[in-house]
Amino acid sequence: MRDARAPPAATSPKSVRREARSPAELRSAGQVRTPALRKPGQIAYKGSVTMNRASTLRVFSPQRLWSVLPRLEKSTLPDMLMFAAGIALFYGIVLVGRTWLGPFTPSVEISRSPRALPGYAALSLLRITIAYVLSLAFTLVYGYIAAYNAKAERFMIPLLDVLQSIPVLSFLPGVMLAMVALFPSRQLGVELGAILLIFTGQVWNMAFSFYASLKSIPQEMREAAKIYRFSWWQRFSEMELPFAAIGLVWNSMMSVAGGWFFLMACEMFVLGSRDFRLPGLGSYLQPRPAPAIRHRFYGAWPP
Repeated sequence: MRDARAPPAATSPKSVRREARSPAELRSAGQVRTPALRKPGQIAYKGSVTMNRASTLRVFSPQRLWSVLPRLEKSTLPDMLMFAAGIALFYGIVLVGRTWLGPFTPSVEISRSPRALPGYAALSLLRITIAYVLSLAFTLVYGYIAAYNAKAERFMIPLLDVLQSIPVLSFLPGVMLAMVALFPSRQLGVELGAILLIFTGQVWNMAFSFYASLKSIPQEMREAAKIYRFSWWQRFSEMELPFAAIGLVWNSMMSVAGGWFFLMACEMFVLGSRDFRLPGLGSYLQPRPAPAIRHRFYGAWPP
């Protein structure tokens, strides 16, 4: 029998860990770390470490943060070029808007100085760019309707074929006179007439290309789009437009190349005593104030 007066047997740390179950016993055994009390103005981090707010402000100061960031190479040339391009673009938009919305000029004075050539080239490029954007928008709408509407396809495709066969220069007198009649007191009428004529020289083959691409999409791709429940916009942007992109790019190149020819003809157009010339590359390259196009409509060439 064990003596009651005998000292208790020494317990090992493992037995203490096995016997201690409550938080108080675990804390007395050294198993739980007492969290540090956070005073006002202090920030507590993981563990028992605290830092004063003032010390954190000193550690993460703006100067220290700036020294850690990677140093940027200073180059003012790209910034100056971008700034100059922005100013030039803004000035060009203001100048074109003031000219197009200004009064109609019955006779345009074309400067032969080489200094005027960049400005004339910019005006010609602006006209052909606007015509191409209108052609592309018309192509997407017209080709999509003709490809997916069987009733509309019966007359839209023959109509497109007939309009394609008409020479662009045959539209020139009628379109110019109609646009000037719509805007008799504004220069906008002549500008719209030139843009519309360039549009008629660009749009037909682009519309045919987009229509043919939509009709030749494999049935498997259409079934996959239906299985994945593509919306109208997803089907157009992720299947139809990428499938037709190669044809659109190729025909866009051909259309813009042909549009430069019609642009030159529109910018140097004179009908009888009425002068419809526009400042641009066509009128700049014109050899004399009365171009040969005026005599061509009367069936005679200048001597």
